[in-house]
Amino acid sequence: MFTFFWMKKLIILFLFFNIPSNSQDFSNVDALVKNYPRFSKVEDLANKIKKDFSTDTEKVRAAFFWLTKNIRYNLKQYYNPKPRRYKIEYASEEEKNQKLLALKYQLVEDMFKNKTGVCEEYAQAFKLICNLLDIESEVIKGYTRSDVNKIDKVSKTVNHAWNAVKVNNKWLLLDATWAAGYNDGGKWVRRFDPYYFDVPKDKIFKTHYPEETLWVLRFGRMSIQEFYKQPVYKSTFLNTETELISPKNGIIRTDPSRDILIKFKNFDTGSQVIYNFTGIKGTQKAVISTVDNLSTITIKNPRKNTNLFLFINGNDALHFKVRMR
Repeated sequence: MFTFFWMKKLIILFLFFNIPSNSQDFSNVDALVKNYPRFSKVEDLANKIKKDFSTDTEKVRAAFFWLTKNIRYNLKQYYNPKPRRYKIEYASEEEKNQKLLALKYQLVEDMFKNKTGVCEEYAQAFKLICNLLDIESEVIKGYTRSDVNKIDKVSKTVNHAWNAVKVNNKWLLLDATWAAGYNDGGKWVRRFDPYYFDVPKDKIFKTHYPEETLWVLRFGRMSIQEFYKQPVYKSTFLNTETELISPKNGIIRTDPSRDILIKFKNFDTGSQVIYNFTGIKGTQKAVISTVDNLSTITIKNPRKNTNLFLFINGNDALHFKVRMR
């Protein structure tokens, strides 16, 4: 039984703030790929990339960027999820692998014709392009979370697929689905998010958790329970040098008499922090104090169980649950 998975993700994107953690300049590659046709065959795209670029890094970026610019997330599947399971019969391991490969190719072929897909299509398409370019890559399946209500609620099934690609003997982590855009009240908004190209290995567990132990061990030591206990991190925060020091737990437990304190390292002291709570009207400006390289953000206690949304310079940054003792 071969199972494909779909995912959902709601992203609120604004301007990036602070110093980006991934600073390699791909403007020349992106500018050239923007003028590519909306290819209907994956082989045509791979051949064009092979002709235009000489290094594996450029080829990988070109494939990734084209997918994010030309493939629209399938909101019909999002709102009416239908698990896609394919039964195959085979007499040998070789026949099994050939039939699985054919299924994946058909999936990508349909995506190129229709220009829509979910995470499985994005990931399988990227891998197929890399195969045609003789670049080693893998599809990684696992767990993601972007909803504050999912904090500390471990999923029983994987809900996403993304890629790893080997360039210059180094694995890069990519998520073309999350880089492509976001769902805005039932309308797909295409907006490229560069953070999800070469996601820093020390930050991957903030947003993604692989199903296979091998991939977990390659990038750190964290259990899936620990993964789900974290706050919800947004790319506009992760794409900076700012580091959350405390609380590391996504559930802030406090009593009504104490303000909430959030501490950061490498925080831009010229930044403005505002916040709001679920069920409480309006936003408020946080008080910021800095000693040496440690900044403390003071937030007035909401005096009830709620969710906290933190914005830095207008950018969606972090989400927490707040629970009264």
